[in-house]
Amino acid sequence: MGQFSWLDCKTQEQVIDGRPRKSYVLVPKEFGGGHIEEECYEGYGMFGGHDIYDLVTDWNRGYADFDGLKSTDWCEWCFGGEERARALFADFNGGVDDETMRERYGAEWKRTMGIVLACHDEDNANLRYPIKITHDPTAVYEWCAPSKSDPDQGWIINDDDGEHWEDEDWYEGW
Repeated sequence: MGQFSWLDCKTQEQVIDGRPRKSYVLVPKEFGGGHIEEECYEGYGMFGGHDIYDLVTDWNRGYADFDGLKSTDWCEWCFGGEERARALFADFNGGVDDETMRERYGAEWKRTMGIVLACHDEDNANLRYPIKITHDPTAVYEWCAPSKSDPDQGWIINDDDGEHWEDEDWYEGW
């Protein structure tokens, strides 16, 4: 599906793709609390060896609302039509195990479900357990707002001197 990027849930700073800087996916206390550390986010949803979309899917099992999604059309496209999408949501909320979900909806069902649930800011914010990412290792999930998508897709737009970085400069500089 491409790259995914967010703004820090506390400061609204970009979580820059491919730039060495620690970032933390905050974990709800119901799932152990604390955070998952990533040394250098690469832009594909992986933090500390965990797929953030698998995590948000696991965290929200039983609480997903198909009719509450901003874009049910997109969900239907991802899962092969409205009837199939509604069946997936019913199975997901009904406690069907991961192996059965994989058999019914394909190997990537969980990641796709996470993307459908949390890719739009409004949808992420409406989740019981939204995605929250920060650069602050002391941050606590329950005290932070949901992270918003980065409109610049994780790419640096301005450096510290206020000059625009071109893509070629980015790669040559790192």
